[in-house]
Amino acid sequence: MSQRSRFGVLAAVVGTSVAIAAPVTGMAATGPLQSIGPVEQVATPTGMRPVVHDVLVKFRAGTTARVQADVRSEALDAAGAQPGAARRVEGLPGVWRVPVDEGAAPGAVARRLDARSDVGWAVPDVPATIDVTPNDPLFPNLWGLSNTGQQVQAPTPFTGLAGMDLGALGAWGTTQGSADVSVAVVDSGAALDHPDLAANLRTANARNFVPDIQGVVDPLAVEDQNKHGSHVAGTIGAVGNNGLGVAGVNWAVGMTPVRSCDLAGSCGYLPEGMAYGGGVARVVNISAGGPGNLQPSTDAIGQHPNTLFVAAAGNDGTDNDAIPQAPCNVPLPHVLCVAAIDASGNLASFSNYGATSVDVAAPGVDIQSTVPNFATAFAPAVQSDGAVPPLPDGWVQTPAGEWTFQTTSGGTNYMELIASPGPAGSGLVQWLIAAPNPFNPVGRSCRMNAYIATVLNGQGQVVALSYTTDQDSTPAYLGVTSSSSGGNFIPWEVDLSAIEGQTGVQLGFIVQSARGAANLLAAITAPVVTCIVDQPAGGSYAFLSGTSMASPQVAGAAALLLAKNPDLTAAQMKQALMSTTVPMASLAGKVVTGGRVDVNAALASVPARAVPAALAAPAAPAAPAAPAPTTTALTLRAGSTIAIRPGGTRASVPVTCAQPSTATCAVTVALRMRVATAGSTRVRWIPLGTQRATLPGTWQGRVSVPLTPEARNLLGRHGRVRATVIASSQTGSETLASVRQTTTLVRR
Repeated sequence: MSQRSRFGVLAAVVGTSVAIAAPVTGMAATGPLQSIGPVEQVATPTGMRPVVHDVLVKFRAGTTARVQADVRSEALDAAGAQPGAARRVEGLPGVWRVPVDEGAAPGAVARRLDARSDVGWAVPDVPATIDVTPNDPLFPNLWGLSNTGQQVQAPTPFTGLAGMDLGALGAWGTTQGSADVSVAVVDSGAALDHPDLAANLRTANARNFVPDIQGVVDPLAVEDQNKHGSHVAGTIGAVGNNGLGVAGVNWAVGMTPVRSCDLAGSCGYLPEGMAYGGGVARVVNISAGGPGNLQPSTDAIGQHPNTLFVAAAGNDGTDNDAIPQAPCNVPLPHVLCVAAIDASGNLASFSNYGATSVDVAAPGVDIQSTVPNFATAFAPAVQSDGAVPPLPDGWVQTPAGEWTFQTTSGGTNYMELIASPGPAGSGLVQWLIAAPNPFNPVGRSCRMNAYIATVLNGQGQVVALSYTTDQDSTPAYLGVTSSSSGGNFIPWEVDLSAIEGQTGVQLGFIVQSARGAANLLAAITAPVVTCIVDQPAGGSYAFLSGTSMASPQVAGAAALLLAKNPDLTAAQMKQALMSTTVPMASLAGKVVTGGRVDVNAALASVPARAVPAALAAPAAPAAPAAPAPTTTALTLRAGSTIAIRPGGTRASVPVTCAQPSTATCAVTVALRMRVATAGSTRVRWIPLGTQRATLPGTWQGRVSVPLTPEARNLLGRHGRVRATVIASSQTGSETLASVRQTTTLVRR
């Protein structure tokens, strides 16, 4: 179809399409999006403090080897260490590394040894940690990756709750990503020239499915004209530690842009994009969706069973169990659907949810990331001419005097047409108001953004953007809408890419109605034309909110898992991400797992890639294995069963706080039961009990957890209930990773 239409024959046709799970926006007069409510303080790392299992001991010289061994064994055993597991420290003569007894405090063991006359010195073996905080200057704003309760310098600055993040700092001690890991970003494209994205974009396989304004599809036209896709890509993989802008969940990754959404954010080509993305990548992010038939998405995703498809839950604040969203609700085991939380750990007010359809949650409010560089090409002022009644100053009307100048109670100026189409008759009635002057656009992918309020009652009543140029004086009409907003202002965006390279662009707004129709209203405010121009040296960045911003956090986490072990299947990635979530009260009954993603815990749950036998180094002589360091201050000792007396209402969970005696562990212990959903591959978690406690350092004992009514009912009917014990802790201002253990509650 030609880009130009004669307004007299315009039809008010509104096509159905899937929309981007878009950034939550509003008029400038509205306040910043906030979510306030109770939150469970269960935190993930802002920096790992490994639990100490060993002491280093240097015995004094001067005895024979046999006598020295006897003395060493006696001394270690008396102090609370394990002499049978002692081993020499290579390169340090006379120094031994010795595991301490289970439940013993390494600091106390070292002090007892150090007091002996035959010991030169003894100290706890505290592993050094890697500094994995990137040097990207905007990193302090990325609360979703590292939330210390810092003030985030958003347009409206805010602070959150420490630990409510993705756990990225801890994860980066294991891997910061790999350029060999492939992620497809099915979205509005990417800013190919962005200095914080370019190195991690893989354009050889990039693909566009969206036709241009003339209906032509250029498969290579993957440049982002919207900003949504670039923002999503930056969250997954903005280059990290490069001294520039932000850092992605992956500092290095191979991202393939797959453009399925147009300039205005309408995603009419998602099935094509998902089918293609699944063929070129192991992880596909879809920050888009909407209600409708699931079959096209199911067919597209079903072609690639070993690719993990990570989808946004949607921004309607509704229950996806009741109103299914595609692709979130696609009933396939390699789909992972994501809700959004804010910096305080609340489910975002806009976020969709679903106890059986939305799997996990991740940060999604006020997320800063990469965007194209938009420059203002034209912003005609809407102001009064001082007349009575006031008219929009400089705007030319045909017929004259129909549009008036108005101001909202919030002080926003707008121009308004309230008109009667007159008596019934043949033909159409039209009203036109033109901007005060023409302009010459600079840049590409131009668009007009405004806010529009309408009351349209059918019979050919439409509103459109009109323009002419020096090259063509015949008016073109774009952005035609027949929708009635009930008189409320809503965002209006129109693709003006056709004006690229032209001069003398004259904009106007035209309203049309059949004669004899009902009265109509059209009001327009804050029209502005922007075009994309080249990126500045430092890149362009913006804060956006939405489940669209949460989904790439989880897709990025999946890519980190593949960086550690490229052999992981889609099922293994999904299992790792879901089974290690941190339970949160705000998410209980809202998402399948009841928790937010903890990428550090997910990484710890998967093995590193096995080295093929042919490439493995020759086996070294067997030696006692050192205990693996953990990333938490807690130890669970629940055993295979936890006994519950008949009619009992509490479960006693053995817990150790592995901190110095001068510290404490603020602990949350949760019991959950994993249940498969009938007729589906999804699972849900039944809460069995939660308890908070503050434990002194070196404490070893039990935490009494009150059982939920459902837990007591299950025990009454079955006598045995399989449960997962999850414990999270915070020590002082430092938050530490959760630990979990499977056990069985037994009625005895």
